[in-house]
This record gives sequence, C-alpha cells and structure tokens, in this order.
Amino acid sequence: SHLAVLIARRLSQTPIITNSVKAEASIDDVASGFENDLGDLVQSLLRGGHRLSKADFRRDMKKLIKDWAKQIFNVGWEEGGGDVADIESDDLALLEGFTQEQQGHVNDFSDWLTDKESDLDNANDRVASWASSMTNMGQQMKARAMGDPPLLFDGDDGKESCDECQEFKGVVHRLSWWEARGLTKRNGNPEFSCGRWEACQHSF
Repeated sequence: SHLAVLIARRLSQTPIITNSVKAEASIDDVASGFENDLGDLVQSLLRGGHRLSKADFRRDMKKLIKDWAKQIFNVGWEEGGGDVADIESDDLALLEGFTQEQQGHVNDFSDWLTDKESDLDNANDRVASWASSMTNMGQQMKARAMGDPPLLFDGDDGKESCDECQEFKGVVHRLSWWEARGLTKRNGNPEFSCGRWEACQHSF
C-alpha cells in the first residue's frame, strides 16, 4: 500500500549519529550508543570554554534523541519479528510522542548541568536514566511488533516500591491494556508514585 511504502521510505533514511551501531544491533546496543553519545555531549558542555554553549547543547541533544529514538524503534521492531509493512500509523505516533516528550526535558536538564548548586557527581546517573528511557521505548516497540502479547509486571522491590508497583506486581495483562493506562513508560511516569525512575526495579 501507499502507506507501507511511505513508512518504509521514512525508516530507511539513515540518521547522522556519532557512535553508529552494528547492522544487527540489539536494543541494548542502541541504548548504549545513545548513552555514550549523550555522555560525550554532557562532558563537552561541562568542560566549558568555547567548546559548546548551552544553546548548542540543547540543539545537539534534541537531535541525538530524535536520531537514536528512530534507531531504537527500528531495532525493537526487528527484535519482535515485525515486518516494516506491518507498521501502523499509531506505532509511528508512539515514536513521535516519545521523541517530543524526551526533547521536552532537555532544557531543564541543561539548566541542571549548568547550575552551580547541582551535584554533578550525579551526572552519569542522569545520563543512564535517559538511556533507560530509550531502552524502554525499544522494548515497547518489540512487544508491539509481536502483536498484543500478555505482559507480566514483576521484579524485585529494590530501593523504591510504591503502592502502584505493589498493586500491579505479579499482574498479567495484554500490552494494549498497559498502554491504554499509561503504565509502560519509565523515568517520570505520573501513574506511579515512584515515577518508575532508575531506582524502581520493576519491569515487564
């Protein structure tokens, strides 16, 4: 169909990325590549001087998110055994929504990095949280490519285990059920008291 051709054309465009990944990359490979690129970008900003302004950092980070999100979409879909012809408009809308949401946090992140009151010893942890969100996106696309599989919410309670985590722990529903209630997102999920930040050890 015309839509399938259009989608295939869009997905075949190769983004410009500093740390490219191998042809048969995994979701973890892509997330690691994004984490490395973002870490390098953060260090360029923190070194100061004329290397990178805050405005340049914001622009470059938003581009990194867009490029790597596209890769994690592709790889997640392939890991799930999906065919590009089966990609629907709502799958692409999910990618676009994720990209815009992540880009929406960039300005606050750059402000935190350049705030003299910030504990920059936590910078690597913050970068890891960004990568964790990218991993979660890849896993979600993998599940979508598999159709509408049943997903179990489980895992160790870890350092944080909120009421919602306890409510859903051990529960199985189809992907569409979890998505409809906004429960699949990590790192800032308002549906969980813990936000499903890095300290939360529960996953699907």
